Amino acid sequence: MNKKTRFFLSSFFLSVLFFVVLSLPYNWHYFGVALLSILTIFVYWLSLKVWSYKSWRLRWMMVLLPAGFVIGLSLFLGLLSLSLFSRVFLVLFFGFILNTIFLVENIFLVAIGYKTVPLYRTAYTVSLVLVLLTAFFLFDSILSFRMSYYLNAFFVSLVSCILYAYQFWVITIELPDDGKNKSLAYVWIPALLMGELALIFSFWPVGIFKGSIYLVSFIYIVFGLLQAEIRGRLFKKTWMGLAWVFVALVLGMLVVTKWG
Repeated sequence: MNKKTRFFLSSFFLSVLFFVVLSLPYNWHYFGVALLSILTIFVYWLSLKVWSYKSWRLRWMMVLLPAGFVIGLSLFLGLLSLSLFSRVFLVLFFGFILNTIFLVENIFLVAIGYKTVPLYRTAYTVSLVLVLLTAFFLFDSILSFRMSYYLNAFFVSLVSCILYAYQFWVITIELPDDGKNKSLAYVWIPALLMGELALIFSFWPVGIFKGSIYLVSFIYIVFGLLQAEIRGRLFKKTWMGLAWVFVALVLGMLVVTKWG
């Protein structure tokens, strides 16, 4: 069986399970999400044939994005009332994204050995979009639970740490030393900053949707800075452009916020 067929069948299998999870009663929904996320990890390990790899770091990096997407989208949709047509449409969307992630992770897997894979930059761009989409689903779900401010900060920091770890790994794939000389401060410091932003948004009347969008926007800005810094391309033009995006974002937040 070739890779594309294997990836398609794996995505189809997980999509069927996703439809079942969406159809579960509310009391069983979170149990279904947990089981689906675990199965997703094993399916990706088997389909990408990384189960036998000695590097546990590589094994986990290959499944962080699909597992995060499955958890984020499942939790996000668990808060909504969906018709049968909506569930079918979302299952098709779910399967398409999972198949895309399979292709992206396969390119990264090849790039680890050869470094100069022509499709790496395309795969990087696609993975960045998927990471940001996953971040939105996860952040929106966290804020929707309306937990205490310190729990918001903790879970947003935890999710951000996982996403930054994945992005750090993806960026360092094309480096000659695989980023072994790069500090993990690129991961945990931005994650802590995201937690502090979540802490602020717990008291700021921005709403769940807008708060999630703001968090994703901040994570995008930091991703841009990290990519340029790790690759040694953090030129003045680069950080100035991202700085203006940051200023525009903050001003936009201040303008649209209603304190009354």
